[in-house]
Amino acid sequence: MRVFLPIFMLCMMMFHSCKGDDSQQEHIADSSSVDSTITIVFAGDMMSHMPMVKAAYNPQRKRHDYEHWFQFLRDTIASADYAIANLETPLGGEPYSGYPMFSAPDSFAEDLKKVGFDVLVTANNHTVDKGRKGLERTLSVLDSLKISHTGSFRNEAEREQYTPLMISIKGIKIAILSYTYGTNGISVPKPNVVNLIDHAQMEKDIIKAKKDSADLIIPVIHWGVEYQTYEHPSQVKTAEFLASKGVDAIIGMHPHVVQPNKYIKTKTDSIPVAYSLGNVVANMRDRYKDGGILVRLTIKQVNDKPRIVGFEDIPFWVWKGSSKEVKGIHGFYIVPESKKYVLPASEAKKAQVFYDDTRKILKK
Repeated sequence: MRVFLPIFMLCMMMFHSCKGDDSQQEHIADSSSVDSTITIVFAGDMMSHMPMVKAAYNPQRKRHDYEHWFQFLRDTIASADYAIANLETPLGGEPYSGYPMFSAPDSFAEDLKKVGFDVLVTANNHTVDKGRKGLERTLSVLDSLKISHTGSFRNEAEREQYTPLMISIKGIKIAILSYTYGTNGISVPKPNVVNLIDHAQMEKDIIKAKKDSADLIIPVIHWGVEYQTYEHPSQVKTAEFLASKGVDAIIGMHPHVVQPNKYIKTKTDSIPVAYSLGNVVANMRDRYKDGGILVRLTIKQVNDKPRIVGFEDIPFWVWKGSSKEVKGIHGFYIVPESKKYVLPASEAKKAQVFYDDTRKILKK
């Protein structure tokens, strides 16, 4: 793990009543004497290639099980106040399908919630792989599971009502926005809406977030060139535009490899930008494609204003295999460097190549 900004606060544990009290929440957010330190974890592309669908199927339970794939990363996800990832597949129902037109089992999303993910962004190039039915079914499944989401919508009225996605943590209001460069040339079926990278619309959304009293604004963007381990000029242009309009951090996805984490300096601040988090789970085994990073933002009240004071990366490698350490169950296991001891020696060498590559990429 590499720390981009020193985390200079001491984390104090505060216990409050489980009963909601709006006035108390506002008081906590406004009081510099109360520790309102929070952490948000972001994860990259959650894919669903057919080898993954087959590996996940549990004949005893007659269900696709994914929860155990996250066992080595689960504590990191669950320990955050909020965890956000990119759902890069429709939940289109059976028959399930992989690349190039994805449809994953509903249990994929269900298990993502079980391991600690609170929000799934849905604006990406595979959003409309299964047309209007797939898009709307995906949103209905997420709603039924009580998983917050943003990026795609049933219609324009729904987009207007639920943009930005506003989350409140310890009285701090954070606006999450989600956009994609496109949908693989497939027209978005009317009346559905998928947020595209459109600077004019993005600016309107940022203005709306500010009017909605967001303390922080964080866009999650599907952009860049696939398999390119450095940021494209178009990514930099969009990131600089967003920074100039007042966002507080920018999280990138799509290239299926890790790209650098950097800062964009504005007149008043330095905005953290993670250009690409890489894959979380995917059936990609080539060098650079076989893992990713979590990005953890630490937010703290500074002079009565919430600010991002920590920007960390946590690399992990995806192990496609099974062994006694995972009870012999075949799967796609997400293994951070701190847990690489679970890997057989031959696999640990492959993982180390990824960890070393990732450190070099992040320093570019």
